[in-house]
Amino acid sequence: MILARDYRIGSAARMGPGYFPMLLGALLALLGLTLTVPALFRDGPAFPRLHLRPLAFVLLGIAAFGVTLEYLGFVLAVAALVVIGGLADPDLRPVEIAGVALFMAVFSVGVFAVLLGMPLTLWPAL
Repeated sequence: MILARDYRIGSAARMGPGYFPMLLGALLALLGLTLTVPALFRDGPAFPRLHLRPLAFVLLGIAAFGVTLEYLGFVLAVAALVVIGGLADPDLRPVEIAGVALFMAVFSVGVFAVLLGMPLTLWPAL
C-alpha cells in the first residue's frame, strides 16, 4: 500500500494502476489485524525458545548455494546446500545427509535440466 499510494486509484468502474495494489494491501492488512489482535488476548503456552543452530545452518546453506552455483556447478551447489542444511539437525547421521544430498542432486538435475530444459552449468569448468 505504501508503494501504491502515489499511483492514481480511480474508481471501481474505472480502475487506475493503484486500485488493485491498494485493495489487496488493505485486505491483507485487515486479515492480519483479525488474526493478530485476538491472539494477543488469549492465554496459551509461552512462545518456544528460539534455536539458533538450525536457523544459522539453513541460512548458511542457502548462502553457500548462491555463492558456489557459479563456480562449482549446479550438482555440487545442491549437494553443498543439502549437506550444510543437514547440519542443522544434530541427530542426522552423515550417511543420511549424504543420501539426501545425492537424491536431491539427481532429482534437481532431472527436474530443472532434463524436464524443464533450463540451461544450467551442471559441473565446474576445469
